[in-house]
Amino acid sequence: MISSALIIALLAPATAAAESVPDAGGLDYSVSVNAWHGSGDFAPHLIASGCFGMADMSSGATLSAMLSRKTDMSRRFSFGVGVQLASGWQGSVGYAQFDDGVWRENSNHPSRFWIQQLYGEVKWRSLSATFGMKNRGSALFDDVLSSGDLVHSNNARPTPELMIELNRFVDIPLTSGWVQIGAALAYGRFTDDGWWRQQFNYYSGHIASGQWYTYRRLHFRTRADRRVFVTVGVQSAGQFGGTTYYYEYGSMGKEDRRGLHLKDFFKIQFGSGGETFVFGNTLGAWDLKATVNLAKGRTLEAYTQMPWEDGSGMAKLNGFDGLYGIAYHDPDGFVTGAAVEYLDLTNQSGPIHWAPGDYPGTTIPSEATGADNYYNNAAYNAYALYGRTIGSSMVMGPLYNLNGVNEMVGNRMRGVHAAVTGRAPHGIGWRASFSWRKAYGNGFKSLVPALHSVSVMAEASWKPARLPHLRFNLQGAVDRGTMPSNSAALLVGMTYSGEIGL
Repeated sequence: MISSALIIALLAPATAAAESVPDAGGLDYSVSVNAWHGSGDFAPHLIASGCFGMADMSSGATLSAMLSRKTDMSRRFSFGVGVQLASGWQGSVGYAQFDDGVWRENSNHPSRFWIQQLYGEVKWRSLSATFGMKNRGSALFDDVLSSGDLVHSNNARPTPELMIELNRFVDIPLTSGWVQIGAALAYGRFTDDGWWRQQFNYYSGHIASGQWYTYRRLHFRTRADRRVFVTVGVQSAGQFGGTTYYYEYGSMGKEDRRGLHLKDFFKIQFGSGGETFVFGNTLGAWDLKATVNLAKGRTLEAYTQMPWEDGSGMAKLNGFDGLYGIAYHDPDGFVTGAAVEYLDLTNQSGPIHWAPGDYPGTTIPSEATGADNYYNNAAYNAYALYGRTIGSSMVMGPLYNLNGVNEMVGNRMRGVHAAVTGRAPHGIGWRASFSWRKAYGNGFKSLVPALHSVSVMAEASWKPARLPHLRFNLQGAVDRGTMPSNSAALLVGMTYSGEIGL
């Protein structure tokens, strides 16, 4: 695969803004309080998803404060910083753990205090570098309307990382602006080793610690000022490094200490044996989106993401698997946005995976590349942070596995998602969402019977005209079905925000 870093380096000087003086803007601040109460163990799906991991359990209260300086994208050189601290209480759940021949229940709950965001970034022309933890959603979809990007959504907390990216689409030389490019490359480290230790059952399976992370994106786009334009490309993420412990019937069978070496940062990009996915755990998706520019700033989008977990998925041997959606935006309408999506992850290139290279000395030379088992890997933890899926929120993360299994048990699934947002007079905003999910198991194990869930959510917000710095919100959600998030909850919140001039 072509390195995103190389393309960024070649095209960074291609464009420049008119200004070259550093911005001297002010500091933005916000303080938010949220409290919710519900039934069951976990918050309803449509309250918990899409909030960067801020709400997990059925009841809780959080206080967060953020101070930031935005990067001025209109200037040639600018910089930004941000810090968001959070504290609060959420309920606990018990995970089954095997210890000295006895099964016990280990209580686990989200942190009482944590750093949600802490970052610094610098921009020069079309190139940006960000270091630290920063909330990032999808590079392709509207996070408020979508069920979530299959590679990187807003469903989990941010990861400490260094990201170098093209901060906007830039023209490719010699194309007269008809073809533009967007790209990013990031390295980071997972911070949730303690959470996995508290959740894992220590009876069967494996648990990894000290894992590193990489993300890369390469998108091409036709001119966005035309009636119709198209975005096409690829996103991928990878896990590498660290140590993995393997358990069988309550005993640790082996230990794989991979550590971290300088060459690993290159091998996770280019792989070994000529294939990227040979080294570490690599997953990704092919992206395609077509946008129609309508009158008065309105847009209509049709998009798809086709996931892959190894070579079979990259070659699109996984059938109809993918995310398919339509979205509408109207910045001035009573309905400001709407989206409908269908997610199918049931093919996974078939049920059988056999690679002769994994079994030295085997007499079976044939190869069957199936059981893609999205977001899972035989040597690394599931593709999740603090138990929440980093990709699509429609796939249950290990957070919901009270039996202490630390993998995605329901990634072979189908789902439908719909959302609509709007704005009414007197500073009132509103949003409604619906999701239906059915999970049949994963690439190797079936769920019998299959788990299913119907989720609905309604939200209203209000910004008083006389108190422009205040925003109140009320959110109610209900899940009904057999998935672990089967609950109902009501959330109330208040945010005070403003700017400190410099």
